[in-house]
Amino acid sequence: MQKVAAPAILGGGEETAVLKKISTRDLKPGMYVVDMGLSWLENPYLYSQVGLVGSESDVLRVQREGFLEVFVDTRRSLGGDGTDGLSDEEAISAELARDLGDDDPLAPTVPLAEEMPQARALYDDSVGFARKAMDVMRKDGFVDVQTALPMVEGILSSVTRNANALLGLSKLRAVDEYTYTHCINVAVLAVVFGRHLGFGDITLSRVGLAGLFHDLGKARVPDSILNSPRRLTPDEFSIMKRHPELGWEQVRDNAEVYDEVLAGMLEHHEKYNGLGYPRGLKGEEISIIARILSVVDVYDALTSRRVYKAAMLPHKALGLMYGMRGQDFHPGFVERFIRCLGIYPVGSVVELNTGQRGVVSKANAREPLLPEVMVVRDPKGRPSAPRRLDLSGQTAVKVVACLDPRDAGIDPGQVLGTS
Repeated sequence: MQKVAAPAILGGGEETAVLKKISTRDLKPGMYVVDMGLSWLENPYLYSQVGLVGSESDVLRVQREGFLEVFVDTRRSLGGDGTDGLSDEEAISAELARDLGDDDPLAPTVPLAEEMPQARALYDDSVGFARKAMDVMRKDGFVDVQTALPMVEGILSSVTRNANALLGLSKLRAVDEYTYTHCINVAVLAVVFGRHLGFGDITLSRVGLAGLFHDLGKARVPDSILNSPRRLTPDEFSIMKRHPELGWEQVRDNAEVYDEVLAGMLEHHEKYNGLGYPRGLKGEEISIIARILSVVDVYDALTSRRVYKAAMLPHKALGLMYGMRGQDFHPGFVERFIRCLGIYPVGSVVELNTGQRGVVSKANAREPLLPEVMVVRDPKGRPSAPRRLDLSGQTAVKVVACLDPRDAGIDPGQVLGTS
């Protein structure tokens, strides 16, 4: 296989890639393999040598070396996949297009500006709660899960009023305490996704509890491992991989903790193909709540700044996850999650074909490429008074690029009122 530079993921320009994660059993000559830069400790069965698979002997060699999965760039693979002529976002949108019915379960009942102050206070209180819960776990080895019910009910109520408020806060708040904010973000994203899937309030409450406490076991992991700025050693990663069980063990004997919550805590790192942990469950063996948590957990991790990596732009993270569907994630779950958030999630900085720039303030489930945008730059790049522009139902104005907020000089939090 010839080694060449790996292409970008859902980026702009000629080097754009459409990535798909497949079993090495399905690897064929002519497919183009890419290196995703993922840790071999977390993905020991992922083959990532860059280049074109030239022959059947290449395929057999990869399989004999024990690799079970591989990322391929369908745009560079010989033969294509029927998406020629479409941008990556258009290709994904085309696959997501289907009748969603008349009701939008996430339709807001109050304006974003009205909900934002309440959501901001709730988010800050929730981060404080998560910090306290983890501290108690470190000290006493026990947490009363039921004390979180009012917090979860608050999240559910805010999502019901206007989900975009907490969605924006979950990605835009300038908080460095990843361990705590990640718990809140996963709870928020899980409740929003569950609402999108049509779950009722009782189930959503349990989804939120599982999200809030999914990483509780990390309180029992040494800080030197948890916050390491370098790649973990195999022994260190073995310790890190115990966190689902460590959290589950501390609350499993509490009769007031629902089985669904326990399953979500224990199974959120299991994968559809059976290559997850701690038990190597696969397919239908994995609980519904765990399937939801696995999707939102990966999304928040990819789009969050960490001590060892920069945050990935949301649309690129969703593109990467789309290539993992049917492997890491249950069929249909990533597609529904993208439909829930939109190809350009709330808080994304975008450029329109008119030259204007703005911040996505509302996703569009039926037309994922046509969100609502708060325009804050005119076609010449000059600041302009914020103006809400709904791109749905028309074809003249569209998003042509998703931008890094720092490069664009636009603060999404300020535009949406989260700062």
